[in-house]
Amino acid sequence: MGSIHTVVHRMGVHDIIPPSLLAKEVKQPFLLVKLRVKQKDVDFSLEKIVLRAGTEADFKAYAAEWEKEGIECALMGDGHLVHTPQEKKILILSRQGDSHKVTFKVLMDGFPDYHLQWRDG
Repeated sequence: MGSIHTVVHRMGVHDIIPPSLLAKEVKQPFLLVKLRVKQKDVDFSLEKIVLRAGTEADFKAYAAEWEKEGIECALMGDGHLVHTPQEKKILILSRQGDSHKVTFKVLMDGFPDYHLQWRDG
C-alpha cells in the first residue's frame, strides 16, 4: 500500500466537494460524511468532513471502499441540493439540526461567492 497521502488522495478525502455533486441543475441527494484516517506510527488522525452525492444506500458502498483503505467514516447527515449556477445559488434541503449547519459551512467555504439558502426538507 502507498503512503497515507496516496491513500487519502485516492479516496477523494481532499475533494471536500467533488465537482460531480454540483454538476447537475436538478435536485439531487447528498451525504455529509466525516472521514478519519489514522496516521502511521503516531496517535494522530487526519479528520475531514466531505459532501458526496447519494443516499444512505450509497453511503454503504462509500463506507465499504473507505474502510478497505483504512479510513473510518461516519454519516453525519443527508438531504438534497439544488444548484443554480447562472445565479450562483445553492439551496440546501435537509432536516434541522447540527448537520445542516455543517453542510452550510462546508458549502460556504467551497463557494464563498455563492448565495446559500437552507430549508427544512
